[in-house]
Amino acid sequence: MSLLIVDGYNIINNWPDFETLRLSSMEVARVKLVEILEEFAPLLWEKIIVVFDAYQVRGGIASSELSGDVEVIYTAEGQSADVFIERLVVELSAVGEKVEVASSDHLEQRLVLWKGGRRLSARELRERVQEAKAALQKQYIGARFGNVLDERLSERVRAILEKWRRTK
Repeated sequence: MSLLIVDGYNIINNWPDFETLRLSSMEVARVKLVEILEEFAPLLWEKIIVVFDAYQVRGGIASSELSGDVEVIYTAEGQSADVFIERLVVELSAVGEKVEVASSDHLEQRLVLWKGGRRLSARELRERVQEAKAALQKQYIGARFGNVLDERLSERVRAILEKWRRTK
């Protein structure tokens, strides 16, 4: 099973898509990140876990919710997302899961590699999502407009037909 663990605030703070959004409402930025990942979860990973920490939130209680194919975890007060993710990587790698962690935190990336996971920077995650989006759009356009005859012709036949067209 391929699994992606996302350091939620790290991605929000590193993607230019969230620059203005996070300044106006971090709650809306969290929801938007989960929606983006939900859209591409089945295409890129079998499961995605997004971790938001409540490290500096007084009275923060650990919680978890499922949003489509994405599990969203909020850590408890005093628990950083980095520590939670590191522990999760160790547990999942021990049972043979292929785990990738999306974070641009250099120390977190090194710990993930050391603990048996693979790292993915915020930029690389954004690129994967954009590539998947472009592939979906291309697939949709192809399905919407059907197979164009020109796409199914060999270069030789296409050249012959073009020559006929120009001679008339």
